[in-house]
Amino acid sequence: MKSNLEILQQATTLLKRYKRPYIITHPRPDGDTIGSALALRLALLELGKEPLVVCVHPIPETMAYLPGTETVGDQVPAQEDIDLIVAVDMSDLKRTGGMVPGDWRDTKPILVIDHHETNDNFGDVNLVEAEAAATAMPMLALLKALGTSITPDIATCLLTAVLTDTRGLRTETTTPDVLRMVSELIEAGGDYATVVQNALDSTPYKQMRGWGIALNRLQLEGQVAWTTFPKEEKETLGIDDHDDLNLGNLLSQVAEAKVIASFLEMRNRTVKISLRARPGYNVAGVAKSLGGGGHRQAAGCSVQGSLTTATAKVLPLLHKLLETNS
Repeated sequence: MKSNLEILQQATTLLKRYKRPYIITHPRPDGDTIGSALALRLALLELGKEPLVVCVHPIPETMAYLPGTETVGDQVPAQEDIDLIVAVDMSDLKRTGGMVPGDWRDTKPILVIDHHETNDNFGDVNLVEAEAAATAMPMLALLKALGTSITPDIATCLLTAVLTDTRGLRTETTTPDVLRMVSELIEAGGDYATVVQNALDSTPYKQMRGWGIALNRLQLEGQVAWTTFPKEEKETLGIDDHDDLNLGNLLSQVAEAKVIASFLEMRNRTVKISLRARPGYNVAGVAKSLGGGGHRQAAGCSVQGSLTTATAKVLPLLHKLLETNS
């Protein structure tokens, strides 16, 4: 097994060798995937590269302040326009949202930068730190290994990444290393106040209306809290399928619950499921068994069928998880 240092060296070699990196963020982008990808983009520009950042879904309005969001594309470029694929904050190739055509897998090298414990090492080089609180942590190590400056803009991007993935430094993954990293990024000029105000303390009106519907449908079964969100309600409010309303984090505040689930009905007859857990419980395995993935305390997946089908399939797995852990 290769050491982290060896993998870091391989990653820097790839990024220095190729001119036009294609940086992909995952669908329904969060602060970690976007912040880490934009930080890498800025560093590669400093090295004279021509990076392209893409995401199949729009960047949330609450992250529009990040430098470089206006450059993020949503279309697959011509094959000759890129020479390296960089997957940021995703555990498998499906999480690229279809932004990697099938024939590219065998013709272009893939660098994976991630922190999901369900990562299947789908890249040629996999810089994956499952113990890290956010992908921003191996990303910062990579930027240092590249020898690029940690500018105020890069620091702000990485602050967004680590603060959102730790829910404002409130998850059990918030270690002394995480706190040291946040301090380092603030000292480098990262705009902590702007990140907190926009990424953590701002909720769009439409999302808050959606919260009202979700909370009205909230149920508690023992130590499992869950809610459903029908597509008809989404259509009434004009909510797109790529918007999960951040329900997972909202419902994780239910005091009596050890495990939390939100079920959002999609327009393509699937249901998107977001799972959250208290410390000591691991929902990543449940998500992976259903074709998804994630972390111990935050994971997700999608299943075919109706809300009734999805809840009947998933809720027994969550109750079984609680029984096993007890």
